[in-house]
Amino acid sequence: MKRVYFILFGLLSFSVMQGQDIHFSQFYMAPLTQNPALAGALNNAEAYVNYKNQWTAITNPYKTFAVSGMARLGKPKKNKGFWAVGLNFFNDQSGDGKLTTTLGDFTLSYQIPLSKYQKLGLGLQSGFGQMKLDYSNLQWGSQYGNGAFDPNAATGENTNNTNFGFLDFSSGILWSFNNTSGAVKTTNNVFNKGCVGFSVYHINQPLYSFARSGDRLKMKYVFHGNYLFSLPNSKIALNPGFMYYSQGPARELLIGGMVRYNILPESKYSGFYKGAGAYLGAYLRAKDAVIISAMLELSQFTVGFSYDVNTSSLRPASNGRGGMEVSIRITGHGPFANKSGIKSKL
Repeated sequence: MKRVYFILFGLLSFSVMQGQDIHFSQFYMAPLTQNPALAGALNNAEAYVNYKNQWTAITNPYKTFAVSGMARLGKPKKNKGFWAVGLNFFNDQSGDGKLTTTLGDFTLSYQIPLSKYQKLGLGLQSGFGQMKLDYSNLQWGSQYGNGAFDPNAATGENTNNTNFGFLDFSSGILWSFNNTSGAVKTTNNVFNKGCVGFSVYHINQPLYSFARSGDRLKMKYVFHGNYLFSLPNSKIALNPGFMYYSQGPARELLIGGMVRYNILPESKYSGFYKGAGAYLGAYLRAKDAVIISAMLELSQFTVGFSYDVNTSSLRPASNGRGGMEVSIRITGHGPFANKSGIKSKL
């Protein structure tokens, strides 16, 4: 049975190679992979680092590393819209063939105030990606004969093309609410912030094939939401969230949330958030995994950790071990804000 599961895993890896995007379990800590309109929506400036190590129990694991940053341009003015920019880079490697995806992109968004705490954001993203594949460690059916494997046998496959590049364009729209930023004076554990958005990635459907077959990367549609609100007269805040992807025949739904416990009170005056909070909770990736999640906030620094417990038909081969993920977030004034600019809190 283990052999059957390895074959199924190989088929899954092939489907990923055909155009399914990377994904992070901590989607709320990878905003530019959710929606370009998230740039500048909730904080003056944010920087993120993400690392994911998936399916180590089965074969060479999927290893994904990403780094991103975004900042508002200039000092936001009352009842005036403003621009924000973002940069995002990720590298993903998987399987015996070391299938490697590298992508870097630039994001531009415009945030339109709807009320004192509400904004409507519009975002555009463009970038360049590259795919690489090492054929030397791959085995093909034509290399098996008389019950044995012959590495010198002809593969019957076209292995001349080991890499290709592509241009990529995406866009999104976002509604956001935040009563914890700007000049608002808040009291202990008064949180009410979050967003709901829709985005489309790979609008241009770039050519996406090692065999130069004309296959294209399918558009990915994303519908997402995340909200943090405190319970009155307590140190507790609730943080529900969801993410839905649709890309060609692939679908993915994450839904769940975390509970935040206020360890130290926040500042009652405008300025950086000086307190600390701890999060603990879980998300469900439908028909695939339960994700145990935790975060720790210390002033403007946040560290997140999650672990995927596999619940799908792959479980007998994976022993339930899906993947570990670590993320870091830093918020601040941003390089484009002047000294009198509005400060942000977490």
